[in-house]
Amino acid sequence: MKKTILLLLLMTASLFATAQTAKELVAQSIEAIGGKQNFYNLGNVNYDLEYRTPAGKNATTLIAHETYVFDGELSHAIYKEHSITGANGKVIEGYNGKDAWVTFDGKLSNDKQANGVARFLRKTNYYWFTMFFKLLDDGINYEKLSDQKINNTDYNRVKITFGDKVGDAQDTYVLYINKQTKMIDKFLFTVVAFGLTEPNLMTFEYETINNIKIPSKRKYIEADWEGNIKGKTHTITNWTNIKFNTDIDKTLFEN
Repeated sequence: MKKTILLLLLMTASLFATAQTAKELVAQSIEAIGGKQNFYNLGNVNYDLEYRTPAGKNATTLIAHETYVFDGELSHAIYKEHSITGANGKVIEGYNGKDAWVTFDGKLSNDKQANGVARFLRKTNYYWFTMFFKLLDDGINYEKLSDQKINNTDYNRVKITFGDKVGDAQDTYVLYINKQTKMIDKFLFTVVAFGLTEPNLMTFEYETINNIKIPSKRKYIEADWEGNIKGKTHTITNWTNIKFNTDIDKTLFEN
């Protein structure tokens, strides 16, 4: 009888362990960095962005002051350098939750390509900053992959995909969730909007602001789907001077 009870307990424990779904692992990781509701309760954020791809023919540099309002996912940037547009003058982009716009030296652009770049950057930059807290949004699919051990660190891996009507493009992510800290240490991602269907590996360092852990020092490089690095040089992104819950006039996001 005792052996039967022990066997049942072991079976129950085993079922409980395997029952921790991919979505539950993601939810646990969001709590570990401060919690979704605590993040959104901060209301808005502004910070300085530095983005640099490796030197070469198509090197890109973006230096900007970014401002977001979480309610409506409003996004705005004033650029000091914007190598994608090739513009010499002052570049400002905005997104009001529906439409994106860009001005060059105060003149509203009607160029389709420039407006498309503005929409991509406004939505993408907002997403990168809020990504971990958006991983429980509607329309997301979760799949638990096999665990990995890398440099003596044990990881749960979760594959993230998106429904057809979620976002302008449906990328794929693989999260590496540290089993000990419960936090996401790195992730693989595609950029389908730019035709990049093979993954890059994003790694980062967290800093704590308003009790929220922000992955503010970031770099990524070409990799395979097992996380093995294939590229030679990283693209770097730094978020500095991060300030939450400041007084923002929402007309900022209208052209």
